[in-house]
Amino acid sequence: MKLFSSRLSAIAAGALLAVSLVQAPAHAQLPDISAITAPSSQAAFDANRAWNGLADQINSALPQGSSVPRNIIPQPAPINPPAAAWRPAGPQPVGNGHSGELSVNGRGYLIHVPHGYNPSRAWPVMVAYSAYQDTAEHFRGYSRLRESAVGRDAIIVYPRAIGRSWEGSPTAASRPGQDIAFVRAMINDLHRHYNIDRGRIYATGMSTGGGMAAVSACHMADIFAGVAGVSGAYYAPVNAGCQNIPVAFLAYHGTGDTLTNYHGGVRHGVPYLGVPQMFSSYERRNGCHVGRISQAPVGFNATRVSANGCSKPVQSIKVHGSNHTWWYNPSVADDMWAVLSHVRK
Repeated sequence: MKLFSSRLSAIAAGALLAVSLVQAPAHAQLPDISAITAPSSQAAFDANRAWNGLADQINSALPQGSSVPRNIIPQPAPINPPAAAWRPAGPQPVGNGHSGELSVNGRGYLIHVPHGYNPSRAWPVMVAYSAYQDTAEHFRGYSRLRESAVGRDAIIVYPRAIGRSWEGSPTAASRPGQDIAFVRAMINDLHRHYNIDRGRIYATGMSTGGGMAAVSACHMADIFAGVAGVSGAYYAPVNAGCQNIPVAFLAYHGTGDTLTNYHGGVRHGVPYLGVPQMFSSYERRNGCHVGRISQAPVGFNATRVSANGCSKPVQSIKVHGSNHTWWYNPSVADDMWAVLSHVRK
């Protein structure tokens, strides 16, 4: 502190000498620095403001090419208070490496907790939506998310559908907005019990569940960082009136799908969007170089089509000749995680 005050005094003395050599304004006065005992942000700000007023007066009187410095006192960087530490609402309801069921607002969701879960850090979340006329338990089994890299690295939740369907589909039993409200409540409820990373929440789903993954990207883009639809049923409402927020979008789809054709069609008397239409809409939404794509093989029977220059990834994985299914070769669970796990809000 002694060195700091000496440096300031030396500069002030130099300024006085400069004033004596030129005709400075009569009302120019040096700021009182005797009260500064430590270079706190406020003290430094006040002293610099006073000094700068004098410096401007001196510099206006000095010959061109000469000047005294401004902001002579270094200002410490502001210290931001640390974010409040996450605290659980109670004991962990489902233990590490186990599956169970929780509920919120009278509606249940299955949960799987990784073996390595540690509440000292925030964990990503994968929301997994079952297909039409399917159960959360059945989807949990055949999707093999728990057995994949997803189950190792993320908490997985399988929300229960009303009437075994999801909003956005003509088969939905829920009211518009009802499933969206439930998913939002589910994420908040999950965060009461587990330390989740709000910047790394993802969704996937099969068929109509893939459509609900698209609903998540469209109407809950403030929550979800990325989604992956598998043999998705993309009826128009799942991609209409979306939030203008980039979200990673992956579509795994067979080119021989007879239920939801790769290029779109009509089902249950209602048109649905094809993968190319969904791909194109996310190209625009994610700021990609529209129409500039790259292609690469995936396994022995699929091709990855990727948009370029995007703020968030946009990909369609075409499984050649395949029908309406969830794939193990390529493993959609591992493949989607290899892409989505690197994406943050």
